Amino acid sequence: MKCLYFMHERKVKRLAEEEKRSGYAFERFTIPLLAIALVASLAWGYSQYRSRRGWEIRAENQYNRSFSELSTHVGELETQLGKIMVSNSRPYLVKSLTDIWRQAYLSQEDIGQLPLSNVELTRTKEFLAKVGAFSHSLAVRLNQAGEQESGPEEGITQYLSEKDRQTLKGLHQQARYLSEQLVNLQEEMLEAGEKWSRVDRLATTSMVTDVSKRLETNKITKGFMMMEDGFKRLPEPEMEGNLISFQPTPKGITGREVSMEQAREIAHDFIDKGTTRYQVTYDEQIKGDYPLYLFNIVPQNEAERQRRARNKPSIAVTVKGGHVAWMLKERDVEESKLSLEEAKEKAQTYLAERNYQGMTPVGAEEYRNIALVSLCPRVQQTIIYPEMIKVQVALDNGEVMGVETMPYLTFHDPNRQLSTPRFSEAEIRKRLNKDLKVEQIQPAVILNDRYQEVLTYECTGTLDQDRYRVYINATTGEEERIQRIDAHGVEIK
Repeated sequence: MKCLYFMHERKVKRLAEEEKRSGYAFERFTIPLLAIALVASLAWGYSQYRSRRGWEIRAENQYNRSFSELSTHVGELETQLGKIMVSNSRPYLVKSLTDIWRQAYLSQEDIGQLPLSNVELTRTKEFLAKVGAFSHSLAVRLNQAGEQESGPEEGITQYLSEKDRQTLKGLHQQARYLSEQLVNLQEEMLEAGEKWSRVDRLATTSMVTDVSKRLETNKITKGFMMMEDGFKRLPEPEMEGNLISFQPTPKGITGREVSMEQAREIAHDFIDKGTTRYQVTYDEQIKGDYPLYLFNIVPQNEAERQRRARNKPSIAVTVKGGHVAWMLKERDVEESKLSLEEAKEKAQTYLAERNYQGMTPVGAEEYRNIALVSLCPRVQQTIIYPEMIKVQVALDNGEVMGVETMPYLTFHDPNRQLSTPRFSEAEIRKRLNKDLKVEQIQPAVILNDRYQEVLTYECTGTLDQDRYRVYINATTGEEERIQRIDAHGVEIK
């Protein structure tokens, strides 16, 4: 019995020693692995933080630059409007009016680059459009009038009517107000240390939350809101004729009003197209001149739902006619596997499956592994640029992440009739700069400076190392626009 007892005791001790050695082995290998994993996760997190921080700094710098340029361009616009009030020279008037038009155009671009999509700036944008249209129209009229002999006592009245002078006076008053407001807002931002990144976050969340109260507490957005409100108190200058349509009536929003449920079905069909990957849930109705139903896009797959939780996918459908206005499914795209040419094909196929037939890719650019593809329809071999649709394509798997159709809905005309060009392609070729190596000439409809449709010839060619598109009016034979473009047809500004 003692022998058995000692044997059992030795066996227990051996098992204990083996368990102890296995514990040592576990600690020896597992703990270092856990430590390595922890360090790796911390390093990855830090790299993501630095990447995000770097992006925020670049975005902040870009917003500050755009705002600074907006203030500068409006200030120069106001100065030029004041100068032409005392000008006595037709050439100087033409030069100054052209510069005013350019400053107004640049100011519109500057506003477009600021994260102010959730701030109502209708009157501000209307002013910039008006002063640009009026100055351009007046410059063209004076330029066509030609030089005329006159005594110095006739002065400015030789070229400008009394109504023109009153219009310029009213525009100058508005420009002075806008310039002063922008300078004051810039100083307040510097004193308070306000950041555009906070405004950017408001713009990001505006589609999913009510941010009206937060807009009033943010000094930047509140400053712009007060500036917009002040415009309403200024007298509106009278203008002869309808120089520009500030709110063009969308030709493509046709049909009867649809119910929320009908719009939801339209949205679901647009998203899934016969599959069941997503649910579409009603969010709200967006008021305005052309009301929209806003829906949330909810992935059926739980993992996919978690991946998109930070940026809720959404889609908007017009109340009138039930047309999809835009769709957005944001997510991080970690790598790029597809080329831009493949992205163009994906976008073209996607639109064709949703009854947007004959859409031709006219440009594509890449940003953070996402391709933004621009497509336009062809009518009788003529590209219709005003009816552009933009499609976002993820370059990792080809998923369509966004669609913007508002330009298409604004200018799409099912009964469009194209005029007959006065000039032939051969005659247009003779009007091009002899140093431009022409690659292609094709008819195209574009919008001129007054947002009017113009039939042109689009002439694509190279000069030295650069590529250009030259648009020549098919009726007058004059150059309408010149663009410098990259290899994928995107304008280089």
